[in-house]
Amino acid sequence: MKILLLAATLFTLVGCARPYGPADEVLSTKYAEKKENVVQSKVTVTRNKQFIGGGSGGTCRFVVAVDETKIALLRQNQYAIAYLDKGPHKLKVSNDCNVLSMGMRKTLDIIADGTDQEYLAENGFWGQYRMWRVK
Repeated sequence: MKILLLAATLFTLVGCARPYGPADEVLSTKYAEKKENVVQSKVTVTRNKQFIGGGSGGTCRFVVAVDETKIALLRQNQYAIAYLDKGPHKLKVSNDCNVLSMGMRKTLDIIADGTDQEYLAENGFWGQYRMWRVK
């Protein structure tokens, strides 16, 4: 019986695991391609998969914006990539559920310096947005 329960648990967890993939919905291609002969940073924003989190945990998509240009909508386990010219930029995540968002968002001031940068974003337990640099 224990083996059967363990096997069922394992299959459930494997079934829930999804690999990371690109955003299903791209809102702007302004930052989508690397420019030749221009110093740029490749900036990747990934939305974490979460089993717990704010009220909008899995139903609302994250809106990723760079310098007030909305570039993509992210579901859990999705990422968006932007190529940013050298210099300061504002990177923001919010959500597309206007009723539940209550103005919640997270904005980071970042510096594109020619190196690749990766950021993770997620909902906190109380619905707040968190985003931090991992690379």
